[in-house]
Amino acid sequence: MVTFYDKLPDMECLAGDTLPTFVVSVEADSLEGCRMQFIAARSNDPTNAVICKECEAVDEGFAVILTSEDTEKLTEGMYKIHFRLIGADNLSRRKLSGVLYVVSAAKGAD
Repeated sequence: MVTFYDKLPDMECLAGDTLPTFVVSVEADSLEGCRMQFIAARSNDPTNAVICKECEAVDEGFAVILTSEDTEKLTEGMYKIHFRLIGADNLSRRKLSGVLYVVSAAKGAD
């Protein structure tokens, strides 16, 4: 049995932060031939991904880390994020979804 459409808690980060590793468990008989992507899009433009990053296969699921190079692409505002599981049959399913709020860091004095 495979469970989909779980909700992530709302999150917040600074643009340019490196975030902790996301590990997504997948309950399936086999993950052979499957892959997962992390996708972030502005909430007011959800069809255009700002970040689309392949996750790494790990025991019983997938993992991804968003580096400062990834998050510096995000401007201040609200983003819809989700993890898309692409099965061996090439069908795409949303595994997790949530909201990421991005804020800008204050600039210090020169």
